Amino acid sequence: MSEISPPIEKIEFIPVELLEKKKKKPKKERRYNGLGIIFQKTFLELFSLKRVIPYILLSVIFPFIFSAILTGTLGNIGVMNLDYQIDIVVNYFTFYAFFWNAGILLWLFCGLSATTFISSEINQGTMIFLLTKPIRRSTIYIGKYLGYLVNMIIMQFFSLLIALTTTCTIFRVSRKVFATGMYYFIPIFLFSILIIACVGLILGFLSIINKRVVVGVLVNMLLIITIYFLGIILRLAIPQFYTTYHLYLLDLGYNLSLIFLFFLSGFGFQPIPTFQKNMGLFFGTYPTMLGDTSKYLDSLDPENGITIISSVNSYISPIVSLIVLVSITVFLLILGLIILERKDISP
Repeated sequence: MSEISPPIEKIEFIPVELLEKKKKKPKKERRYNGLGIIFQKTFLELFSLKRVIPYILLSVIFPFIFSAILTGTLGNIGVMNLDYQIDIVVNYFTFYAFFWNAGILLWLFCGLSATTFISSEINQGTMIFLLTKPIRRSTIYIGKYLGYLVNMIIMQFFSLLIALTTTCTIFRVSRKVFATGMYYFIPIFLFSILIIACVGLILGFLSIINKRVVVGVLVNMLLIITIYFLGIILRLAIPQFYTTYHLYLLDLGYNLSLIFLFFLSGFGFQPIPTFQKNMGLFFGTYPTMLGDTSKYLDSLDPENGITIISSVNSYISPIVSLIVLVSITVFLLILGLIILERKDISP
């Protein structure tokens, strides 16, 4: 008899190439990981003490000085009736928040951060290193933008909160006034998020097409001057040309103030004459108090007689201003990403 050999065990052979492919992560997953790393790196860099401390200090200084001066002028409003306290604190907080905390200060820090999105990476040579990794250029930009966005939103929240707390403390008002101020804190904070997002995209686009950081800083300073100071000259020096030649279409301060009041109106904000005077003088939102404004006074608050509701200078709709602002920033985002993908990256 012939020996019967046992059956040969079945051995499964898997090509080495297939094993390697199983170990590799999909391209999309790798890109998402790259996005997270860049986001985290950007966020931590911007959240440094040398940047946070100056921002918080500058957030407090202006409200402190502003409120201290008003306290000397108005006296101790903490002994007045509650409605009077609310009107004074909320209106003054709202004005200097638009002018400073959600205005000049916010534009300044947003601009200094956004103008270095790509230009600093190119100048330092790190952009070339990043491109050796399996990460798209657009992913690098979006990751840096998201890191900037989250960082500025957090910092701005505390900036407004500290400013409101400072004002209520100096005025020595009731806790109910602070609670009411926190209610109007919401539209101001939402407006701030809009500004943070738009400034980041506008000046982020500049960082793509120009690698000189100083140019971005100068453009940002020019925008601040144009928005918060140039409009005064246009409206007071050449008022007849301002409406005749539709210069309000180019008045960035006026358009932003319309959007700001649009956010506030959704929360039932009622302006007092001083607020209207300041907004009218600096941004043209209301008829300037230098002229006759009696025809614009629609009603008085029957309880304390200090709230006067004037007609806003509605040369254009705030919705139109908002749509144009968002459209410009979205367009610059798309155009910037297209340019970045085709850009010759060299130190």
